[in-house]
Amino acid sequence: MWSRSLKVKFEKTIAIVGGGISGSLLAVQLRRRGVASRIVVLDPAPQIGLGLAYSTPSMLHLLNVPAGKMSLLPDEPDHFLEWLRSAHDPEATGEQFISRAVFGRYMQSLLQSVENIDHIREAAIDCRPSHGGAVLSLSGGEQLQAEWVVLATGNFLPAPLRGVSRTAEKHGVYCHSAWDRRTYQGIDPNASVLLIGSGLTAVDAWVRLRELGHCGVIRMISRHGALPQPHAPYVPLAGCAIGKPPQTARELLRAMHLEIRSGVPWRAVVDSLRERTNEFWAALPRHEQQRFQRLLQRRWDVVRHRMAPALAERLAGELAAHTVQVARGNVLSVDFATGGAQVTARCPDGETHVWSGARVINCTGPDLKYSRVGSPLLRQMLLRGDVVPGPLGPALWSDEEGALRNQSGEYSKVLFNIGPGRQGVLLESIAIPELRRQAAQLAETLERRVNRAWDFEPTGWERRNTEEIAGSGCADWA
Repeated sequence: MWSRSLKVKFEKTIAIVGGGISGSLLAVQLRRRGVASRIVVLDPAPQIGLGLAYSTPSMLHLLNVPAGKMSLLPDEPDHFLEWLRSAHDPEATGEQFISRAVFGRYMQSLLQSVENIDHIREAAIDCRPSHGGAVLSLSGGEQLQAEWVVLATGNFLPAPLRGVSRTAEKHGVYCHSAWDRRTYQGIDPNASVLLIGSGLTAVDAWVRLRELGHCGVIRMISRHGALPQPHAPYVPLAGCAIGKPPQTARELLRAMHLEIRSGVPWRAVVDSLRERTNEFWAALPRHEQQRFQRLLQRRWDVVRHRMAPALAERLAGELAAHTVQVARGNVLSVDFATGGAQVTARCPDGETHVWSGARVINCTGPDLKYSRVGSPLLRQMLLRGDVVPGPLGPALWSDEEGALRNQSGEYSKVLFNIGPGRQGVLLESIAIPELRRQAAQLAETLERRVNRAWDFEPTGWERRNTEEIAGSGCADWA
């Protein structure tokens, strides 16, 4: 266990499951607010505050947002830029796109600025509401009792890719994670590499391959064949480009097109929606949310999640030189072949095409179907109905404060959610603006809960779980 602590003894405990940006930032906010409870972060990683995105070994993996917009503290918008100038580069500007590894150092500096955060290097494999709180089962066999539990599980690996043969996996020519260092080992530097996907994860994989000296052709294969758009300067709008929340996906698209046709740069229109995106999303009827996901989600992602200009310029050069190629196709199979692997895909014209490469890397983005992500914790909680998927199927269902909903339709007073898991109900819940806002708001909510803990009244579902645990003889552990 790592603990930055003054040995203060607290009567109540808040357990945070996950030590990436979401969980670590919540811990910092709780301490900055002076919340009088023990704060425990459960994460097997040797360090908290990094997660997948900011533990990258590559200094060429850049933030997708300029430094001036990357403060982790919503009430101090220049906090990151000031830290950057004092701890990394005195000449840094708000328009620069900084290495994600440097941003990870910034997060850890925030952690070092507060006291009394306990890091237990174990995974939570189960969590059951009990005794006006919850009992967490840890991977080492111990249990932890907490009055409140926050799931900050971050992003998971991609969904299973269709048609991957066991032989391709056995020989290591198919790699399921673009973040595993072994993915980039043992590749002939002159051989072709196939990336399934053409979004920001594929861009990261391309950057890493080139950084490690790979010279061969890199082909990105995706259903849409669209690359993320680059950032570019523009004059921001004074307010949101859209006034009242749209009632249909078509109305949203029409309102954006009207602004763009009037001469407003599309980047200004898209970015003006940032503060109200989730409000607009919540205002759409469920069938319109489904329609948006089916018809507009990819178009939104391409313009919303953009590349740093330096990477976009470099990628454009490789596209022109055909050392990077983008193909449209729906992957049907990935098989082992002489010299590596082959990918078979159905192209838009209905024909099938086969591409060969030394390695195939899955870059399709994180899986949001939590019943299949391989988390024992989520599997148990979903099976019992302590938590449920979002109304459209992905991630988890929570309210505006992050309280998790159970299968009886009740929102917990014990279990909360922060970060990517809120994509069960939100359109945007992975970028720093959402995460810093959620951390500050959830810290305030938990502070109120701690201060009035004596007034706790469990929901019916939590009361039944408590009775089950009491009946099993596990109620009296300490």
